[in-house]
Amino acid sequence: MLRKTLASLAAVAAALLLSTVGPASAAHADPQTINVNITSYGYNDNDDGNGHYGTAQIAYPQIHSIATEDLGTYSQPVTFATDQNEYAPGTIIYVPHLEKYFIMEDGCVECTSDWNNGIHHVDLWMGPNDAMQPEPALDDCEGSITGAFDIIVNPDANQPVDTNPMFSNGSCTVDTY
Repeated sequence: MLRKTLASLAAVAAALLLSTVGPASAAHADPQTINVNITSYGYNDNDDGNGHYGTAQIAYPQIHSIATEDLGTYSQPVTFATDQNEYAPGTIIYVPHLEKYFIMEDGCVECTSDWNNGIHHVDLWMGPNDAMQPEPALDDCEGSITGAFDIIVNPDANQPVDTNPMFSNGSCTVDTY
């Protein structure tokens, strides 16, 4: 009887563990690789939703209160923007050519237009979030990562990560493509 009770308890514990962290958890969908249009934005060209530029305000705060480049790790991802119908706020993506994780925390008008026309588009935050940055340096750096690239939606946490910022101290620090 004791052996049967212990076996039952072990089965319940295993089922609970799988339901919270298992591979088919409803909270975490399977990873999916998708080719998308990637653009980038920063403090200078971000608006507050009312046409006022030069801000780090975001529409859908999840883990950050303002847009941030953070470390780009799974637990400290960079902010990205898109249409909330394309990727829900809080969705994590991984961008292999940048070796960074991003979290959906902001809206993007051009992304919405593209999504409504069947085009995948994400806009990645770049640079500091507390002041205007030198131009054309920021704009040129944003342009250097613009293009059609694969991303992984709902990635696992074990991808390689480059924790260096993409734009820092007025200079582009990311490899250009």
